[in-house]
Amino acid sequence: MALVADRIRPAERRVKGQSGGHEKAGSAATMHIVAIHSLNEDKEILAKVLAAAIGATIYEAFARLRAPGSGPITVAIFAEKERAIGLLEKLQTTGFKASVLTAGEIEMEGRAFIVRRFSLGERDLGLTAEKGDSVSIPFQEIDLILRGTAIIRDVTTETVKNRSVSPRRAVLSGGIMITKTTKDVREVITEERQGFVNLYARDGSTLVFRENTLVYDSLGSALRPSRALNFTYLISELRRRCPDALYDERLLSRAGQVALLGPSLNPEEHLIVATALLRKVLGSKIG
Repeated sequence: MALVADRIRPAERRVKGQSGGHEKAGSAATMHIVAIHSLNEDKEILAKVLAAAIGATIYEAFARLRAPGSGPITVAIFAEKERAIGLLEKLQTTGFKASVLTAGEIEMEGRAFIVRRFSLGERDLGLTAEKGDSVSIPFQEIDLILRGTAIIRDVTTETVKNRSVSPRRAVLSGGIMITKTTKDVREVITEERQGFVNLYARDGSTLVFRENTLVYDSLGSALRPSRALNFTYLISELRRRCPDALYDERLLSRAGQVALLGPSLNPEEHLIVATALLRKVLGSKIG
């Protein structure tokens, strides 16, 4: 039996890769994710227990547990919440620390405040959204900072015409050169990487900063000559001004995203699931 209890196949898109508040949660509207976390280092023994709990082979279970760190690691995806809760209880009975990320929680992650402009005050963070809404949040109210990289793939099609000369036809036509035109349709994939930072406030707010769409002019004399440098400076300032906030950057690499999401969820399409899951698991550790 496969490691993932029910595989939900996402609809094909022409543009892929929305995350860190980029992706709309519609593609995950029926997903209930079961994940294990707080894993110890003896993963060979854990693999046997996990395999028995989810009905997989030991090899399949160990392949998931090989991911570095203590989790969270997605082990199953269900369309029905009841089945997800059932597996959760089974995993907990066998000694695993586990959580269910519901479709509703994934949807909430997609309702983030997308920051366009910001100002770093002495005690507060002033923010203006893409649509013009403004909020102000004390730095001390920020509990969690998630940093990552969104991979946005744009898939387009193009038609290439090829002309060729046929010597055989030229002979048959008395020396007149006759060309043959063929058309090839092919997909062209372009990829854009964009850094993002999600801030999670004590009141439940999610604030999303996207490297390529932020306006950095509020930095004043600290303004750097490139977006990348400005974004790096912003992150360092946010960390400095929110010293009590938990910081996590495992989503910076695709490998880290795959380790969390597992083989059935493509990071280019479902990174919002990763951020929502980290928010839930890491948020539970914040006292």
